[in-house]
Amino acid sequence: MKAILLEEVKNVLHVELKTPLRKGLITRVTTDSRQVKAGDLFVALRGERFDGHDFIDAAVRAGAQAVLTGRNIPLSEEVKQTGVVVMQVEDTVQALGALARFYRRNLCGSVNVVAVTGTNGKTTVREMIYHVLSRFKKGHRSPRNYNNHIGVPLTIFGIEAEHDFAVVEIGTNAPGEVAALSRIAEPDIAVITRVGPSHLEGLKDVEGVSVEKVSIVAGLKEHGVLVCGVNHPPTLERVKALGKHLIKFGLDTKCDVYAEKIERDKNGVRFVTNDRCEIRLGMLGVHNVNNALAALAVVRRLGITSEQFSQSLKDFKPAKGRMECKEVNGITIIDDSYNANPVSMTAALEELVNFPQAKRRVFVAGDMYELGEESDEFHRELGRKIARKGVELLLTVGPRGAQVAEAALEAGMGRGSIMRCKNSKRMARLIKSMLFNGDVVLVKGSRAMEMEKVIVSLDRWKGRI
Repeated sequence: MKAILLEEVKNVLHVELKTPLRKGLITRVTTDSRQVKAGDLFVALRGERFDGHDFIDAAVRAGAQAVLTGRNIPLSEEVKQTGVVVMQVEDTVQALGALARFYRRNLCGSVNVVAVTGTNGKTTVREMIYHVLSRFKKGHRSPRNYNNHIGVPLTIFGIEAEHDFAVVEIGTNAPGEVAALSRIAEPDIAVITRVGPSHLEGLKDVEGVSVEKVSIVAGLKEHGVLVCGVNHPPTLERVKALGKHLIKFGLDTKCDVYAEKIERDKNGVRFVTNDRCEIRLGMLGVHNVNNALAALAVVRRLGITSEQFSQSLKDFKPAKGRMECKEVNGITIIDDSYNANPVSMTAALEELVNFPQAKRRVFVAGDMYELGEESDEFHRELGRKIARKGVELLLTVGPRGAQVAEAALEAGMGRGSIMRCKNSKRMARLIKSMLFNGDVVLVKGSRAMEMEKVIVSLDRWKGRI
């Protein structure tokens, strides 16, 4: 990051100084005491498992230039004697965001910031945009799942003087979060990938999800561009009413960026864009065509041609746990274990049932979290879809997964084609005894279900079937 004067930090955050202010520069902002280096500002955050205030001494010993603390935190004599600048605020999380907003507005120069939100596809679109743009420009992107009130500010601080662009992922599970994070990122281009049922415990219903996702315009620059998918008509109408410069993408020929002639095989999917460019994705999922269209709309806005986009995507690989396809002992494994909601579950099911040359289709389905009052029905509807689509073997994980199994049974799936497990650890132990050469196995569930344990078990399989 570009250096920030300690005096600027003090003025921006209206801090109470607990030790004397001195001249100096902040060259990095971190919330992890284990990563502190000389010149850092250590921001002490309170989390569910750890309190950063317990590690102030360690951060100071590691060379922190300054420390940002919450109220009423006693300082050790060691800290007082080092001369480190200790600043106190009411809420360190809010202060982290406020400082990041200052940094974005005053120190990021002409960098183009792209902010990406949506029910599904955020990470894939983020990675596609970065993968293509980084071939032609210098840039930065959100690391891992840095898409919340802590991750977004830390992403912004990662923007360097030489960067031409930054791609920021924005997530949410409660009203107001997307707007707040957008105001920190102040994007030049905002992307809404798609809207569907997700995080309903906080957002109540799909209407609430739509309102929340559209609020990404809160921080959009005055002459910024909004790139929006067309899968949810109410969202599109809501976006149109804003009067922003809108670029629509999707499979509808009325879109500004659309796809046709879609073909899938076991290695991925290919399609042709409306400007007659053929694009090949080395990843499964027709839903990833929409993700590619979103990324294409963004990079074209930033001066990259469709042909350059197509060439650059030839070696693109999906992020871990997102429709990764591999073969182990004659079994094809589709690893979509990272997370799940009703929309992504249905999309993954479509890929499984359409996978070519599968002797048996096996769906390992874990619970879907944060679906609110309609959770039972969402899980039961998934079970009915699995039965109707002709999946040969259904293996469920968790109590909500058991609802999927029950609904599939009621919809006509044979009892001998269904097995339920309490957790992913047990499923990881049992699954290998149920698979045969030629099976195609899809593994998917919400993050908290730890479905990756099933994938690890299959990856480590040494014997032959």
